[in-house]
Amino acid sequence: MRLDVWSILIIVFAVQGLFLLGVLLFAKGEKFKPGRTYLMLIILVLLWFLAEFFSVRQKLDLGLNLFYGTRYGSWFLLGPIMYFYFNAITKSEWKLRKKDLVQFIPFVLFVVVIPLIAYKALNDRQVDYGMLSVFDHREKVLTTIQWTYSVVFILQFMHLGYFLIKNLKVVKTYSKGLSREYASIAPAVGWLKNLNIALLLVLVLSAIFLYILLITDIYRRHLDYIYVLPIGVLFYWISFRFMRTSIKPVENGSKYVGSSLSAEEIPAMQLKLEDLMQEQEVYLNNTIRLADLAQQMGMSKHHLSQLINQEYGMSFFDFINRSRVERAKELIAAHPEYKMLQVAFDSGFNNKTSFVNAFKKFEGITPSRYRAAN
Repeated sequence: MRLDVWSILIIVFAVQGLFLLGVLLFAKGEKFKPGRTYLMLIILVLLWFLAEFFSVRQKLDLGLNLFYGTRYGSWFLLGPIMYFYFNAITKSEWKLRKKDLVQFIPFVLFVVVIPLIAYKALNDRQVDYGMLSVFDHREKVLTTIQWTYSVVFILQFMHLGYFLIKNLKVVKTYSKGLSREYASIAPAVGWLKNLNIALLLVLVLSAIFLYILLITDIYRRHLDYIYVLPIGVLFYWISFRFMRTSIKPVENGSKYVGSSLSAEEIPAMQLKLEDLMQEQEVYLNNTIRLADLAQQMGMSKHHLSQLINQEYGMSFFDFINRSRVERAKELIAAHPEYKMLQVAFDSGFNNKTSFVNAFKKFEGITPSRYRAAN
């Protein structure tokens, strides 16, 4: 075995991946529970890819044909697991169903079944150097299975892209769900968006690799690292971001079908809500949730959500932040010496970014421009 700088980097990244896996395996606390199993599976799959690539570059024969699975389509495994992770982490009642296992059919078919029964049908060059190696400029005759696996190698990346696009919809739905129950949504939504973007970036780099390999004549073996090394960097990014993010699963809220909240109750409930907001200023609590406010109101959070949505035409998130913005405007006028961060905290926001975004949403300008104009 001869180690170069690139191989050493892969080892370092793999060690970080194993460390992250250990942290998730033994960590305690509620923040680690949502989707932890699926995140561990994601890390295991990425570790598999790194170990396989390292073995190929070092010309190590482990005697296990299926270990070298990216040639057959092992990226088919990553997309469904990512999708299951996003659902498990965002929906409190989500559970894996038998019909969801259909998503693994491409992986089982191309990575397990066909290679086990038709391994000899593949070109030796494909097995040793990758399925796309048959697309060099030498004249050759490809069998159906050889050509099929060359196409499968490309399709596995497209398959992952399909699930990453589906994840964007999951995040959008999750964001709406959080806005019904919480007055702060940025950390959890940001984590999921950025994780998805990171995998999409790996896909873009994979596409660049495929372009160099198939279209141009400038390919060299070390260009494989274009998409391999970012996988390793991802371990460090997950370690840094995941440990700092509090995940809040939400319920799949319906639009109040069959609600028991009567029209006669609404005026009294609305007066009580206005009192809590204006007199008791509950919005100044920067961790307030829909459930907290509902408990003070003496009603279910489902009914409170319905009340806010129907009578004020907004989500709980916007309802709370609207009052915070009004308080911020008062502070800006009364205390020109205050820095904007102090205004944000004194208005109930827990960070400046949320403050600026909410202010722009309700006033159309930033707090700084509002101060300058007044």
